[in-house]
Amino acid sequence: MAESSLNGQMFSDKLTQIIEANLQNEHFGVNELAREAGLSRSMLHRKLIQQTGKSASDFITLKRLEKAKALLEKGEFTAAEIAYKTGFSSPSYFNKVFKKHYQISPGNIRKGKKVVSADNSAGAKQSNRRSRILVLVVSIFLSATVLTWAGVNFFKGKTAVAEKSIAILPFDNLSSNDENQFFADGIVEDLLTRLSSLNNLKVISRTSSEIFRDKADKTAPEIAEILRVNHLVEGSVQRVGNQIRVSVQLIDTKTDYHILSKQYNRNLNDFFEVQSEIASEIATELSLALTKTEQEALKTNRTNNLKAFEYRQLGRYHLNTRTRDGFFNSLKYFRLAIHEDPGYALAYAEMADSYFLMAWYGYVEFKSGRDSAIHLAKKALKMDESLGEAHTVLGVIYNEYDRQYDAAKKEYVKALKLNSNHSTTFQYFSEFFATEGKLLEARELLNKAIRLDPFSFIIRYASSLLYCKEGNFAEALNEIEICQDLVKDNSGAVSQELIIHLHTNDQASAYRCFVRLGQINGKWTMTEADSIYQSAGINELVKWGIKKGDWTSEWKTAQYYSLLGEEEEALQILEKLVDTNKLFPFVTGSAEFKNLRSNPRFIAIRKKMGLPPLNP
Repeated sequence: MAESSLNGQMFSDKLTQIIEANLQNEHFGVNELAREAGLSRSMLHRKLIQQTGKSASDFITLKRLEKAKALLEKGEFTAAEIAYKTGFSSPSYFNKVFKKHYQISPGNIRKGKKVVSADNSAGAKQSNRRSRILVLVVSIFLSATVLTWAGVNFFKGKTAVAEKSIAILPFDNLSSNDENQFFADGIVEDLLTRLSSLNNLKVISRTSSEIFRDKADKTAPEIAEILRVNHLVEGSVQRVGNQIRVSVQLIDTKTDYHILSKQYNRNLNDFFEVQSEIASEIATELSLALTKTEQEALKTNRTNNLKAFEYRQLGRYHLNTRTRDGFFNSLKYFRLAIHEDPGYALAYAEMADSYFLMAWYGYVEFKSGRDSAIHLAKKALKMDESLGEAHTVLGVIYNEYDRQYDAAKKEYVKALKLNSNHSTTFQYFSEFFATEGKLLEARELLNKAIRLDPFSFIIRYASSLLYCKEGNFAEALNEIEICQDLVKDNSGAVSQELIIHLHTNDQASAYRCFVRLGQINGKWTMTEADSIYQSAGINELVKWGIKKGDWTSEWKTAQYYSLLGEEEEALQILEKLVDTNKLFPFVTGSAEFKNLRSNPRFIAIRKKMGLPPLNP
């Protein structure tokens, strides 16, 4: 459905027809409406806000209510029957929503009483919130293998394009073997590593560039506007036997002019020489004044073993999935890379990163994961002291595990000096300052991470947490909505949205999030949740959910308890975690513990961790 054809009343009518065709399907929601309308979830939200002042969710509910009201006025069905006919999960929930909107119960409508006024405050509030947000959420559509973003201006009106900035788009694999896509991706990864060492060049992280793998519907200037860069690199790779052909185009996106267009036909043995040559030519065309150290960095090969290079690339791919299987697969490939090249420092550093995250997520024993990560990071630095990634791993371990805050800060500073384009370092350093309650410093660093990697789920999630700490729940919600566009049905993102709604006492939205969590974790049904919600309210419902167990971490449970006013339960969990060295300093700065900050027991917890009290 072309966007240009969906304007004003025509757009609203079309969506209304789709909703009415699916009216009895209680599971028909925003994602389904967007799919049938031929729009991304975010574009659907944006157009509805612009044209109706309502979010997609509010629009669907409104159309269900309008149909329910019409059926009630006919008097042919009971209110309970109409609830199910219009897609509400239970009569009690229908009654509550209907009465809130029309200021009259469904039963009174059936008796012939008229609606005096309808409450549109939810839609108006949503519209006002959206109108204040300068960042427009990207449009997403899913194909069989890729995620493509369309029509976004994340920083419009906020951030100027850096004078020297670049994004390397995924290279096309022209080989007959699909597995060579990993080889093509490795070329991009290597070029990013080389160019990221240049301090006067802003380099967009691969996570965000990856969004444009299927870029046929986007021009170079359009992609550059979304990523806020003034240069793009496009390319293709063909590998036949021992021969490779790499085609590279460097585009000035202001003019859409190819300032470099070159083809490299080489023997596979010359692969790393080609990489160095491409990076050096890009730097030359950008007229970058390079220091001697930077010139050497462009020419330095992390390994000269092609097999090791490919294994490490596979390890990085699995690590980026952030799943249990992905972590263990990453270790397997990093070990294979090291077996091929025992001096491959970057493989050691990334293996350290994997162990750190596995310990963080609880996939390996806490101390064992920490010790392995420290050992590997230090070993990497002995081989190559210029590895900013290894310093970053040491920094986050010193900060979150060892509580050696001065040592952590030194590692972060070293990491950024070596690589000022590493978005993860900015994220971790931001969390370092947030732990101490220095929110302005934290926000400044995290915004830099976002500029380098605007489509990173992890960084956007961190931004939502920080906005909560700042008390800016509207922006926190906006960030978590971006997260849910990036990764569908992520329990962490839905849990964070639930927490935001609990902060703002938006009980209806909190209830919807709780139901979604049950659908994801399988711990409760909608019917169970609705029964408790209607009889006891959202707070008791969440407490009931917590007691179901095995769907959230202990420290997250403490956050829920504290937010719900159950301070004793929250403190008992925190004291247990700090005594067993399983409480991360970053967690204690959470907005959910604000009501505990003046409590002597909470102050003692922070003191035991070497942290100062926080302002209430």
